[in-house]
Formats: sequence, structure tokens, C-alpha cells
Amino acid sequence: SFPFANNLFPKPPLKLRKTVSQAIQEWNMIQEGDRLCLGLSGGKDSLALLHVLIDLKQRAPVRFELSCATVDPGTSSFDPSPLKPYVASLGIKLHYLSDLIIERARTKLQGDSLCSFCSRAKRGLLYKCCREKGYNKLVLAQHLDDLAESFIMSVFHNGQVRTMKANYLNEFGDVRIIRPLAYTREEQTRNFSVSANLPIINENCPACFEQPKERERVKVMLRREESLFPGIFHSLRKAFVPLMDPEIYRH
Repeated sequence: SFPFANNLFPKPPLKLRKTVSQAIQEWNMIQEGDRLCLGLSGGKDSLALLHVLIDLKQRAPVRFELSCATVDPGTSSFDPSPLKPYVASLGIKLHYLSDLIIERARTKLQGDSLCSFCSRAKRGLLYKCCREKGYNKLVLAQHLDDLAESFIMSVFHNGQVRTMKANYLNEFGDVRIIRPLAYTREEQTRNFSVSANLPIINENCPACFEQPKERERVKVMLRREESLFPGIFHSLRKAFVPLMDPEIYRH
């Protein structure tokens, strides 16, 4: 039995449900008959989003299907297999995608970081799963803090004003990607996942600790600025909302 079995379906807080609903409505993320596949890493964000979508499925005026896909990259420092019985207990289908990504990286890596190789490999496996199983939308769990960090990093390092998109087709044009947490703060997913005792799986990839943690440095910088200017994430969101639209990148 699970330690959380006494409450398998904790009610997400109202504010969390509202920020997700707002993003879904504004970006027209979910329509009648959609078959959604959530990329479930077992981290606090994807687990929180899973429960928000389960709740939304019961209340939404449109009917949609929800499944999950988890990538096991074949490293001893990250074992997502406990998600199998947990997701089954929720009555949700889980596609467990095992692939020796770390092993392949050692032979194929050319002028690229292990982190970016692993990230691309995981995304490719998720696209393949969606194609083969007939899901028209892949749901990813990046939140407002992630989008803000990407925006700052793009400006600082590439001289480009861009961030992660909210609702877009992949480069092959056959899978649509949506990010329902785009307006949700990281502290909201953390607080819910911890208070609801969700089975968070921490990713302890040694390669990640060896890489320069630029995103972590930007996160710390934004945290420091927020202590001085509490409304900074509201302002950042206003600034980059137009950049979340894939149409602006066509011109």
C-alpha cells in the first residue's frame, strides 16, 4: 500500500486550478475529444499537473482522454519505476519508455552537453509514443518560473527575446505541445505536491551536477530581485506573453 493511499486524489488548491484553467482557456489548449499524453517525470511539477488535469477532467465542459508517459533513461541515479503502481492506482494509463540514453550519449555525443542530448532524446521518445498510440497532444509541465528563466537566458546569452511556447506544433507537424502550467508559479506546484504527499522522484543525474548550472544561477538572481520587487514575475509574464505565441516566430 502507498503512504498516500488514504487520499489518492487530493484536491488541488483553488489558486493552482485557476492559473492552469486561465492558461488553458487563453491559449485554447484542450478541445473536445483530445487525447492528451502528459510527460510524467515524477517531479513535483508533472505530478501536480497530473492531479490538476484529473480534477479538470471531472469538471470541464469538454471531454478529453488523459494518459501519461515516463522516460527511464537508464541511469542508476534516477529510477522512475515507482510511478508504475502509483499511476495505475489512479486509474490512468502509463506508457513506460525505457531507453539507455546515458549509454548512447557516451558514444554519440559530439560537441553537445549530456543534458541537452538527454533532453532531446527524451522528447523524441515522447513524440514517438504520441504517434504510435494516437495522442494528438503532448502535455509538458514547465511553469512560469521556467518560462521567465528561459526568457532571461535567451536575452543574456543569445540576444533574442523569446521563451517557451504555450501551444504549438512540433517541427514535424504531427504532435501538438501544450504547457498548462505556463501561468503557474513553481512554489504553487511545490507546495501542493509536498502537502499532498505526492510520490516525488528526485532526479539525481550526476551529469547534471557536472554541467554549469546557468539556469540555477538565473533562478537565484530572479529570487533575489523578487525579494526587492515582489511583482517582478507578474511584470515578466506581461512582457513575454506575446513571445509564447508560435505565430510570431514565422515572420
